[in-house]
Amino acid sequence: MMLLLPCIGMAQNNDRNINLTVQNCNGKIAHNDIITFIKAQNPVIHTLHHGIITINDVTDTDTLAVITGNRMYEFPTNGMSTLTLILNNHNRVAEAICNGTEMSSSEYKMTRIPQSSPNVNVNNIVPNTYTSLADYLTGRIAGLVINGDQAYLDGMVPLFVVDGMRMQNFAAANMLVNPNEIESVTVDRNGLIYGAAGMNGVISISLKR
Repeated sequence: MMLLLPCIGMAQNNDRNINLTVQNCNGKIAHNDIITFIKAQNPVIHTLHHGIITINDVTDTDTLAVITGNRMYEFPTNGMSTLTLILNNHNRVAEAICNGTEMSSSEYKMTRIPQSSPNVNVNNIVPNTYTSLADYLTGRIAGLVINGDQAYLDGMVPLFVVDGMRMQNFAAANMLVNPNEIESVTVDRNGLIYGAAGMNGVISISLKR
């Protein structure tokens, strides 16, 4: 039994942190929004606003995913403690440096993500008959459920955008929008152009001018 104790301790300490840095091609920190997460059934999504983040509690069997532009890069975390990504002028990974050593492109996976585009457009057919935004949206969008001050799109909380301005939540949009001034509503279930905030889908509302 005593001989097993060191092995057990080593297994318990297998979790570690990974320091991720994303730079542009001239060596400066990339300031565009970049999404990263450990691949899992319900991943915790992080947005890099300043190009640096520490991912905690990583194991050797995990996969670190980084989304920049319309591409997702997947890196095996076996033995990884630091990862530096250098982007080209198109925000694509030109170099990946793991623990100070450059990785070959065959050591990680790249997947193109289709450019985010609206997949539903709802026009206001019968004007001047709605009492609230909730009243306007109810029954119009498949998968959208409104429960009091909260809205769910396919079971997740979407981002609401009104005339290009991000709303804190559905309640804020419901208070701001006069439903009888709505020009159109666009539903985008692939809202990655909004970073992590759009991962659950985006409902964009355009008002009449």
